[in-house]
Parts: sequence; structure tokens; C-alpha cells
Amino acid sequence: MPVRNERLSDKVVNQILALIHAGELKPGQKLPSELVFSEQFAVSRGVIREAMIQLQALGYIRRKTKNGTFIEKDIIERLSKPVSDALKEATFQDLLDFRDSLESKMVEIVIDRASDEEIAEIRQTLSVQEPKPAGHFSLDHYFHYKLAQASRNIFYMNFIDTYYDLIEELAQANKRQEGSLASIEEEHQAIVEAIAKRDKEAAHHAMKQHITNVRQRRQRLEMENSL
Repeated sequence: MPVRNERLSDKVVNQILALIHAGELKPGQKLPSELVFSEQFAVSRGVIREAMIQLQALGYIRRKTKNGTFIEKDIIERLSKPVSDALKEATFQDLLDFRDSLESKMVEIVIDRASDEEIAEIRQTLSVQEPKPAGHFSLDHYFHYKLAQASRNIFYMNFIDTYYDLIEELAQANKRQEGSLASIEEEHQAIVEAIAKRDKEAAHHAMKQHITNVRQRRQRLEMENSL
């Protein structure tokens, strides 16, 4: 059925999963093209593409170059257990790869959806000092969670909140590297400035650079530990 509400990609994801549960889409089956899906759901191809990214990130579909997109053969097993259990098996490399694609897109959505007041709240996280601002949040966690919150997308919020134990471990490791915290603050500042200017290209680039730097800091730490 056509979807006509906020977070259209989430609605599409839910309807596709419902079709799988109902047996209308089966394990191993090739999915229709983005064009066909966009006509069936009465949404843009961009919405369908975003939904496919979410389904692939959750491990429900697999994209094969030139061959199309297929439902994973073990989809029923995957759907029968909590997503959190499956993704807790992820490595740091898995996490950073996921964050790279996820958060670079997320900042563009924040620019589309966040009010000036919400962006001001994100900016305020840059000036917050320890102790931690709220409950179990670290400052880095708090910054990324506020971005996810401003996207108004439950998938982003759940990802940041549920799997931040891995990100937190990385953040704690960064504290042992001279200059890392100052670099992280500068990277966060660049992201916020781009969002405040409503510059999607700059925000996308700033987030990708941030994740690249996180990856490089992680690699340096691993090299130091191996010596």
C-alpha cells in the first residue's frame, strides 16, 4: 500500500518485513528493482534506496553487483532473534564500516529535518565539560546521540544507543593517545558548523573524515599494543 507519513523509509522497511513474515516474499528471492518498488509504495527511489540500505545493514538482504538484491536465505532465523543479539557479534571494523555509511547519510537527514533550536542543542554538546552530561552517556556518545535524535529516525537512535559499548571502548582507548581528544572535539566542531550552514556536502565530508580519523586512531592503537 502507498505510504504517506514521516520517515517513509522506515515505513517501507516495515512493510517489506511484513511481506516476508506473510510469506509473500521468500528467503533467497530476488527483490523488485528500486523503480518497481517506488511505484508500488508510491514513494521516490531515494526513499526506496534508503530502506534498502537499512535492510542490508540489518542483514536481511544482500546486494549482488549487476545481479540485483536478494533476501538472505536465513532471513527467518534472523527475524526470530533480537537484532541487538546479531549485531553484538560485530567487530570494530564492522562497526566503523557501518558508521561510515550510516552517519555520513545521517547528517544530511539532520539538515533536512532539524530545527535551528535542535542544531543549537547539538552545538551545546561541544562546550559541555565532564562529568558526563546525562546518565551513562559519555560526551562523545552524547554528541552522536543528539545528532541521531535530530534525524528523527529511530534506526539511527537505536544504533547509537545500543552499540555504543563498542564505541565507548574505542573512546576510552583514545584517551590514552596524546592529542586524540582535542582532535575529536575539532572534528565534532566541523560537523556542527556544516550542519548549521545547512551544507550537506560539507557535513557529509566532515562526518566521513571524522570516521576515517577514528579508524586511523584505532589502527595506531593496535600497532602500539602489538609492540
